[in-house]
Amino acid sequence: MSTAGAEPPQDSLDEVELRRWRTALLAGDDAVEADLAVPPRPVSTVAADRALPGVTAPEVSLDGEWLLAGTPPARQFSIDVWTGTAPRGPGAPAPVTWFREDTDRSAWVRATVPGTVQGALVAAGLMADPLTGSAVHDELVEHGQPREWPWHFRRTRVEQQEWWYARRFTVPEHLRGRRLRLVFDGVDHEASVYLNGQLLRRHAGAYGGPDVDVTEALRGDGENELVVRVSPPPRDWHGVLKASPGWGWHYGHLIPVGIWRSVRLRAVPDVEPAHLFVRTTALDDGRARLRVEADLHAHTAARGAVPLQVLLRRPDGGVDQVRRAAVDLPAGLTRIAVDLDVHDPALWWPHGYGEQPLHRVELTVEGTTVETSFGIRTVSTEALPEWSSPEFYRWRFVVNGRPLFLKGANWCWTDPLAREPFDLDAHLLDLTVRANLQLLRAWGGGIVERDEFYDECDRLGVLVWQEFPLCFGLPDATGTDLRVLDDQVPRIVRRLRNHPCLLLWGGGNENPEPVAGDDPMLLVGRRVTQLDPSRPHHRTDPWGGSRHNYRVYHEGEPIDTGYRAVDAPVLGEYGLSSQCDLGSMRRFVPPELLDVWPPPPHGAILQHQAQFSLVDLVKQLRYADYGPVRGWEQMVEYSQLAQGEALRYASELVRAGSGTRTSAYVLYKVGEVFPGASWSIVDFYGVPKRSYYRIAQFSRAVCGFATPEHLEWPPGSVFTAAVHVANDTPHDARALRLTATVFDAHLRPVASRHAVLDVAADGREQPFDVRAEGVTADVFLLAVRLTGAGGELLSDQWYWFNAHPKNTSVQDLEARPVDDLWNEPTESMFGAYAEDRRAPLLELPRTALRAELTRGELVVHNTGAVPAVNVLVDGFPHGPGAWLGDDSVGLLPGERRGIPVRLPGAWRGELLVRAWNADPVGAALRDGGL
Repeated sequence: MSTAGAEPPQDSLDEVELRRWRTALLAGDDAVEADLAVPPRPVSTVAADRALPGVTAPEVSLDGEWLLAGTPPARQFSIDVWTGTAPRGPGAPAPVTWFREDTDRSAWVRATVPGTVQGALVAAGLMADPLTGSAVHDELVEHGQPREWPWHFRRTRVEQQEWWYARRFTVPEHLRGRRLRLVFDGVDHEASVYLNGQLLRRHAGAYGGPDVDVTEALRGDGENELVVRVSPPPRDWHGVLKASPGWGWHYGHLIPVGIWRSVRLRAVPDVEPAHLFVRTTALDDGRARLRVEADLHAHTAARGAVPLQVLLRRPDGGVDQVRRAAVDLPAGLTRIAVDLDVHDPALWWPHGYGEQPLHRVELTVEGTTVETSFGIRTVSTEALPEWSSPEFYRWRFVVNGRPLFLKGANWCWTDPLAREPFDLDAHLLDLTVRANLQLLRAWGGGIVERDEFYDECDRLGVLVWQEFPLCFGLPDATGTDLRVLDDQVPRIVRRLRNHPCLLLWGGGNENPEPVAGDDPMLLVGRRVTQLDPSRPHHRTDPWGGSRHNYRVYHEGEPIDTGYRAVDAPVLGEYGLSSQCDLGSMRRFVPPELLDVWPPPPHGAILQHQAQFSLVDLVKQLRYADYGPVRGWEQMVEYSQLAQGEALRYASELVRAGSGTRTSAYVLYKVGEVFPGASWSIVDFYGVPKRSYYRIAQFSRAVCGFATPEHLEWPPGSVFTAAVHVANDTPHDARALRLTATVFDAHLRPVASRHAVLDVAADGREQPFDVRAEGVTADVFLLAVRLTGAGGELLSDQWYWFNAHPKNTSVQDLEARPVDDLWNEPTESMFGAYAEDRRAPLLELPRTALRAELTRGELVVHNTGAVPAVNVLVDGFPHGPGAWLGDDSVGLLPGERRGIPVRLPGAWRGELLVRAWNADPVGAALRDGGL
């Protein structure tokens, strides 16, 4: 085909930024720049019949019990001392010498490593748990500094001190006489490390380091003492690779410090293989090309011809192939690259598109083996037809050659005290898959997660958009320590780049380009693209076409107008805050406070609101007023349902453009870092909110849905809604039956449309609009139901309209700018939403339910003559290992539906099932269903 006269393809922002990163002269650390400038040396290998044995370098853990003490930081020489303003007299801080071996540590407390200072103090009974009650509020009000700041921005006494860790150990017999390295996986955030009274290293950065050769400093046949001095956290999070919500801008106040990751003593061989990296460079019919790269460090003189072996294991553990070579190694660093061809490869896919097989590569050099797991898969991007220019990234993600529309959510870390096992995170990831979400944005306000998180995402097929913990703007020019950034970014990239779940790197959250220079983002982009050319990198988010939308909630706009105002290929953050489950609230709020409404401005209430104010509840009420709200029970239920409705409306607008105009929605967010009110759909204790089930319903892989222009329709208007079917699977969906029915306030069907249609793999169709004449001011509903060729229910969604009765007081209040609410007496605002008025969705014609519960299924039967609206399940024992298959559903007259459940083994309770137009009925666990 001739291309004469055709316009050249237009650059995307990906190419624009890649050129910028490649040509940047900026370097944070010249040693890092020099290291990454070493090109890989191609190594030719030959096939071998069998594998030569190799061993991993031995190491010993220094985790476990340490000793801990804190003191206010002080200096011998400072301007404060010269001017006489430094504290003097008894009790005044003085420079400490606790690194000395003769230090009396008898009064120090026991601390667990990995862990945090705060967690150790709570365990020792020296500090109230900062996650419960009013502990943090009271501490900050009474002792927080600086006093002129709002209480939630101040520093606690723990955060104002430096903290000293110490432990004694002996070198095991099998490590004596060897070259030894002390390895820290994470000290948060800045520390000095001493061994046997001598300073080894000063270090900053929570994601690894320092790594120190201690061969000469250790007493090989005696006791050693390791001391770590952890400095107070930085005054400001901007430009610091550290989780940021704990500074008090959102959710809770807790700035973690301490040795939060493992510490090890590792033997170092004379030839040390490191930084093993396996990537798929090509996928052809029946063949994959892999590139295996590694660094070989010769710690002695040139080695001559050193034996090298690459062993590839299949997902079942069997050996696929063994390749060997001899490599001449000079002293120092040699970077190598070995190419492998794999025939009939088992490809790794996101869940819903195939299996998640994991292969392993073992690299053995002169008898020392390093290994890694990986998936055979490729990731690329392509431009959406309607967003193609240098202003926009190529936003459509292509995995193994298949363009995908991705349904996702933001991920916020869940363990600020670093004291919990992985069980809760594993539960949240299981819930993510069950909610039909394929993508998690590891949000730049949080952390780079522990290894188990990425391992589990690999296993489940959950894609990860990994951001660096740089949040809400970066200091201009010199405000960020680029040497720290240049130490930490390569550590993070090398640790994660073999995970097939990793889809995309991001420079951080909401970082507009500074006026005086974009040094931090420039350095991050340069390092990521040098170290990992296998996946895209975006400067920040929102950027280059992604958008965040808080016009709804923060700016008080209605759901429909607020979300329709934002048009973008990717919606990267959006949603409503809601209260968490009452049972969860009783775990962190004194029960007597939950009997009071309006809630008092008690520290235990304020500490657990998303913005530390009762105004948070008022902002939620704007969307949750399904009727008068006069207590916590109504507030919890209504706010969670409103959250789900808002998320559905925005997400379905995005999905309606899939394939041509949009590529992903990434709602905010899955889990929670602090207990309390937030944007999460699963609370701090792992209990799904009602909104979680709405997300699961509208994110089904094959789904029917509607995109009405309004949620409130004036009398006399003609209701219309476009009805769509999306098929986000690799298979054609044939003979689907789609029905959309409008029900009036008497639950009578007043309009209906039907279609039988085929939807191609990764396709979407909009077969019709549904219309209803003569809308009144009353509530009405829309049910969109999709069944497969065999009659099986694929999706079923119920929408309600004109559901929010606004009396005069509420209308006047909501007509004011949201910022005015901070100056309004909260009693009057709560009073407006508590006034007598209609609750249309609770006044619908009544029906009746029956329910039966077995160990594997809850069966609910609508026995009445009208639909059951908003069928809810109460009393489910949520938590790790348990799940409820659906909630907040609609049932047609006579419909009987089985909801899958997994119950804890010892549970013998009863569930209550109700609808907003049906009384609750019990469903006890039948022994016959065990």
